[in-house]
Amino acid sequence: MSSERALLQALAELKANPEQSAAVAETRHCIVLAGPGSGKTKTLTTAMARVLAQDVVEPRGVACVTYNNECAIELETRLARLGVVPGDRAFIGTVHGFALSQVIGPYARCVPIGLPANFRVATRLEARAAVEVAYRNVINGTDNPHQRWEFASEKRKRDVDRSRPEWLRRNPELAAFIETYEAELRRQGLLDFDDMPLLAYRMIKENVWIREALRARFPVLFVDEYQDLGHALHELVLLLCFEGGIRLFAVGDADQSIYALAGANPELLESLTRRTDVRTIKLRFNYRSGGKIIRASLGALGEERDYRGVDGAPEGDLSFWEAPYGLDSQAQVIADTIIPKLIEQGFEPGQIAVLYRTAKLGNKVAVALKDADIPFVRTDTNALVKRSSRFARFIEECARWATGGWRDADPSYARLLSQAITLVFGRHASEREEQDLSAQLMAFLNASIETAETTNAWLQRLSRELITPWSDVARNSEQEWQVCDEMIANTDPACDLDLSLAHFAGRIEGAGRVNLSTLHSAKGREFDAVIMYGVNNTDFPSDRDKRTPAGLREARRLFYVGVTRPKKHLSLVFQEQHFSPWVLELYQRSQKQ
Repeated sequence: MSSERALLQALAELKANPEQSAAVAETRHCIVLAGPGSGKTKTLTTAMARVLAQDVVEPRGVACVTYNNECAIELETRLARLGVVPGDRAFIGTVHGFALSQVIGPYARCVPIGLPANFRVATRLEARAAVEVAYRNVINGTDNPHQRWEFASEKRKRDVDRSRPEWLRRNPELAAFIETYEAELRRQGLLDFDDMPLLAYRMIKENVWIREALRARFPVLFVDEYQDLGHALHELVLLLCFEGGIRLFAVGDADQSIYALAGANPELLESLTRRTDVRTIKLRFNYRSGGKIIRASLGALGEERDYRGVDGAPEGDLSFWEAPYGLDSQAQVIADTIIPKLIEQGFEPGQIAVLYRTAKLGNKVAVALKDADIPFVRTDTNALVKRSSRFARFIEECARWATGGWRDADPSYARLLSQAITLVFGRHASEREEQDLSAQLMAFLNASIETAETTNAWLQRLSRELITPWSDVARNSEQEWQVCDEMIANTDPACDLDLSLAHFAGRIEGAGRVNLSTLHSAKGREFDAVIMYGVNNTDFPSDRDKRTPAGLREARRLFYVGVTRPKKHLSLVFQEQHFSPWVLELYQRSQKQ
């Protein structure tokens, strides 16, 4: 299907929903408030494709900033169906990626920001060492420098504009700590991830010509998951869009703001909806969940919202499971009773998810499922493949190609080569560089077809044959070569962790692996059936949640995110007589018609 025809079809599909249709057609600043299952991504990607086709004349394009690489990958996949691919006319990536590739990289040599031409991103160890140097020089106390840095990091993310009085007025010692830390990084030709949007902001604010250059290239800025992106992105939006003339199209949901520790603040999104120069559109229909689950979700949130299901959709189902003892007992109930029962009812294992608050809890579920011989895949911080890492996803796709994908181009070699070029060189490489990289990649992949290697042996060969030569010529400042080392350690045969390459690639059991995920990692995803594990009165909310009203509100939003993931079925698992008080509210609300 041609890109023009695909766009026309997408526009026609949205006509049944007046809010979505109005958002896509809007030509002013627009904020789309999109609740769970409301078609947020479809609205955003269709709007991007329409703007590129109708509003923006080549060679100008659009930029789309989102929370993490996983969100960016999902947007790229959806946009490809509409004929939009990342390139000169479309930037799709994180706020850090935008700052680095569109501001710092092109203009750092033109303005004095203290970075050499060959700057790179600091490793975790380099950043920690710089913290220790700065602590000795500024504070020289007896406490843990990294614990003190947690407070400094919070200030650094919040006080983006250092020309404002509050930068020095609010805790000048922390301001000095931050500035000394950054000076130590610059001395070594380094910057860290938090540096990226902060430096980009300062460069744009102090150099109007950079702002004008960005507007010339990207007259429209799209922002996905605005509520998660924090103060640096918000200040960039105010600077680029409301002072610099770039049109803003942002989607978000303050009810799903669950990243306060990373600097997210739902008030930033809400502040935009109060502006008179912004049109706010609310998406009311939930296309994901049945009516009973929608009602239950509002009980989980504890607030009224004008969300409704689609006429004729099944109501969905809820079940509540009490375990006689603590978390181990609850994990056993999931493995021995709930999952087998769901499979008996016709749910595919790959469409069942077990959600929990921390990866440590995921370990308990993983042990129970392994003992019950139930295949699973983890997408938390203990996952073999980190969903937020583009390099990890590339490695997994190489495994898929080697274990059968080469037959039906799933994935295609062209896609793998394009990913490799981006990972090694950024967006652009010379013809010779592309040829050399392609020869290395093809030689490795051909040697992998029908290999008898286990995942660990295959990863070690990948490290030798690809990562070693690629790291010597790489120009991409956001390198993730250590991810392969982590995967090698996580498949160590000496610890009984190794697995077949086909299993690693998802070729064995296919969709037959139950999903294990933290609630944070599950955000933005959907499943036919969701099991929420550990919904106890000491965990939802926890004592830590109760310390501040803001902490309690965020915990409630996290609970809400979990409840809104299922399409058809939700199970809540807790200790007998010790369920979360929010479970009762959820149950009572679900019973209303």
